[in-house]
Amino acid sequence: MAMRRSFFYLFLLLVLVLIVLGFINISRKLSWKEPYDGVAWVEGPTGLTAARVNEDSPAYLSGIKAGDILFSINDTPVKNRIEFAKMLWLIDRLEQKALYQVGRGGTILSPSFYLSKKGVSSTYIYLMLLGLATLAISLMVFFNTKRQFTGPYAFFYLVSVSLYSFYVFSATGQMDFLDNLFYWLDKLALLAFPPLLLNFFFIFPQKKKIIQRKKRVALFYIPGLVLLLSNVVLNTILDSILTESQVLSFQKILEKLELAHFSLYTILALALIIRDLISNINPYIKNQLRWIAVGLGLGSLPFALFYVVPFIGDRLPTTPGQLSVLLQGLIPITLAYSISRYRLMDFEVLFKKGTTLVISFAMLAMVYFLVSSQTELFSENRLNAILLGLLAIILGATLFTPLSELVQTLVDRVIYRRSYAYRRTLLMISNVLNRERDLSRLSNFLVETISKALSLKQIDLFLARENNPTEFYLLRSSEPGLEIMSLLLSLPEIDLLQKAEFISLVQPGETQNRPGIFGSLLEKGRVHILPLRLENKVMGFLAMSNKLDESYLSGEDRELLRTISTSVALALENAYLYNQEIIRSQELQRLKDYSDNIIESLTVGVAVIDQSGRVIGWNRVLERQFGLARDQALNRHLSEVIGKYNFQAIFPPETQTEYQLLSEIGLTTARGEKKIFDVARTPLFDNQMKAYGTIIVFEDITEKIHLQQQLLTSEKLASIGLLSAGVAHEINTPLTGISSYVQMLQKKLSDAHYLQILQKIEAQTERVNRIIKNLLNFARNPADEYYHRVDLKESLEEIISLIDYRLKSLNIQLELALQPVVIYAQRERLQQVFINIILNAMDAMPQGGKLLIECQQKDNLAMVKITDTGTGIRPEHLPRIFDPFFTTKGLGKGTGLGLSISFAIVKEHEGQILVDSAVGRGTTFTIILPTSLSEKNRPKTQTRGNQHE
Repeated sequence: MAMRRSFFYLFLLLVLVLIVLGFINISRKLSWKEPYDGVAWVEGPTGLTAARVNEDSPAYLSGIKAGDILFSINDTPVKNRIEFAKMLWLIDRLEQKALYQVGRGGTILSPSFYLSKKGVSSTYIYLMLLGLATLAISLMVFFNTKRQFTGPYAFFYLVSVSLYSFYVFSATGQMDFLDNLFYWLDKLALLAFPPLLLNFFFIFPQKKKIIQRKKRVALFYIPGLVLLLSNVVLNTILDSILTESQVLSFQKILEKLELAHFSLYTILALALIIRDLISNINPYIKNQLRWIAVGLGLGSLPFALFYVVPFIGDRLPTTPGQLSVLLQGLIPITLAYSISRYRLMDFEVLFKKGTTLVISFAMLAMVYFLVSSQTELFSENRLNAILLGLLAIILGATLFTPLSELVQTLVDRVIYRRSYAYRRTLLMISNVLNRERDLSRLSNFLVETISKALSLKQIDLFLARENNPTEFYLLRSSEPGLEIMSLLLSLPEIDLLQKAEFISLVQPGETQNRPGIFGSLLEKGRVHILPLRLENKVMGFLAMSNKLDESYLSGEDRELLRTISTSVALALENAYLYNQEIIRSQELQRLKDYSDNIIESLTVGVAVIDQSGRVIGWNRVLERQFGLARDQALNRHLSEVIGKYNFQAIFPPETQTEYQLLSEIGLTTARGEKKIFDVARTPLFDNQMKAYGTIIVFEDITEKIHLQQQLLTSEKLASIGLLSAGVAHEINTPLTGISSYVQMLQKKLSDAHYLQILQKIEAQTERVNRIIKNLLNFARNPADEYYHRVDLKESLEEIISLIDYRLKSLNIQLELALQPVVIYAQRERLQQVFINIILNAMDAMPQGGKLLIECQQKDNLAMVKITDTGTGIRPEHLPRIFDPFFTTKGLGKGTGLGLSISFAIVKEHEGQILVDSAVGRGTTFTIILPTSLSEKNRPKTQTRGNQHE
């Protein structure tokens, strides 16, 4: 374990060093320029022969053509490429003009020209980018797996590093230490990559028997090791022994052997993959090996056929051979895809994306370098470099995206072939599944889309019951009127749905192969079942018939259905839960509306507050009771809504934590009205019976209290009526004697003074008699008394004559402003009203004062004002002065019935009493009476008039 860890860190250090050296090599390579004449010289029996002359190059402009034989440069013989390269470097350093001596058809030509500078080739730039991409892919795999350096991963990283080094490292020609280091790293990577690649596929997808012995494994590396040692010997020992021509010849042979070694091992690895593809029965691995074979074959075979073979035959690679280098970008992507059997990442997507990027970049690079080759990209002309840089930006910005989309479509069609349409369908289904939440629309879409995509005759979607997982109900069917609305499955059928990925009830050419399994579906022609599982839960299943042409589902059809099954199950689960949530929310809303309707329909006010005292409920009755709209009350503290005084009355400090009934609580509304309430407080509980608020019920009993008081008054008045009858009887007896004796005295006395006194006594006796009679009438039904013409001035003067002596004793100054006013009324009862008010005014002026009595007529109304300068009435007592038995005179000084009876008498006369009082300044009572009677009192008046007549 420790050794493996040490090797792991050593490998990381090596990779880090290679990355640093790689970037140094790239920097030197891009900045280095070598002398160049524009001719591709090939060594032959007669010397160097021009195989190809680039247009617009110095050699082309001086007249050199393909097929010309080079004899010397500046009078120095040139026999091989080494001598040729040395002469070019020498001329460039001396800044001389090159004088060539060439032969053409027996003629000797001597063209001369200045050499140009050639930068790095486009092929190197492409391979360099490919090497960096290989390194990036290997790092992605490394950082996305836990098994970083075990099994096939170790060889994957070694292959990736060797491929990176092979593509990136390249000698520049400077021949210094770094240049020699880059040369040997390039050589080592070229020789190490083929056996590492072959070794990788000997253990992938499973270890082969030939690899069990380590001695056999060593055989893979011997050819590369021999070639590496040969290069070392040639460049160290033989370099000083052999001539340059001989060294060059041996070096060319080694280069041919190296490329042959590269191609042979790659083809052997490809053959090994094809062998595994044929022999393997696992469909997943088989499909994986198929794409690995395609990727490795496209990346290696064209290069071997169109580049390596011509090179070994001493021919320059053709244009297809040079372009075959572009396909090597598939090799690192193929290696990454091969490791995907361990499910580190989605390497199929990586494979397609990588292929798309490589091809798109290659096409743009071809266009770019094609243009640059025509404008001397690597010349010293900075204007050209700027223009070409702008061209590269324009190409990348405008063409790369649409080009990559086009290439992506082509790659998908090539990879998936006949299943491309299925993949498009799958993509469309996935997009809809990700956004559809309505269960009905989702099920309808699934049934229609799958039916059309697979050309099915019929398809049904069944879902499991939530409360009974063995029962499945029909959610959607493409067959109208399907009789099977639900299925109760047996345990074997449930077990099959939980374990199988796809169920075929009938195979081609066979009858039912599972007796008793899904028999009712088989009778309806449903021969395929796709279980829809989510983890270990069976959500439902799709029941499908054969296709429209009576054919069965193919392997690709089943693969598509298996691919979408989990997504469909998840979408159905989400849609079902979403649908249930909507149903529950609707039920909750209905319950809430029901509860709100109950609360709103109550005849009492209901307020709900939370634990902090904020109002969260306020019904319509409470709106009317307190004069506050719901919006004004909600989300405010209750004390702010109803006022602090009312809040303290409802929640007194000593009982604030108790829940009880508070009876007859006087509260003031927002309109300033004073009302009496019965208030009940009770806690508001949640499902766990935890109180989270308070319900307060307000019952307005103001009218009820008034009715109770009226009832109590009626009972007291009834008692007074009974008492009055007895008192009247007792008073009538002595009153009759007094009247008789007065009459006797009037007959015997002749003195006018005493006769006047006796007349007053007789008049007052009659008045007492009438009062007793009125008292009896009041006890029975005062409204039954008849009306007659009454002069209010005479009535008031008669009353004043009775109290004149008392006014003087109390030092009360009387002022009169009486006008004759005649109305229809009950004389004695009106006198009772005036007497009650005048007596109350006298009681209010115990220290004396002024009493003003006014009588006048305005339009059809008679107005009597009685004003005193007494103590006045307090504002809080004003609303109750006409209530029966309400008095402020103290015990034994008043009954509280005077003003109540007066109010009833005035109301019976269709009039009204107004009161205006100020404490310490006095009180004014205004009695307003109509001068004409209404219809209800006229018959009484006429009857009374007839009697008088």
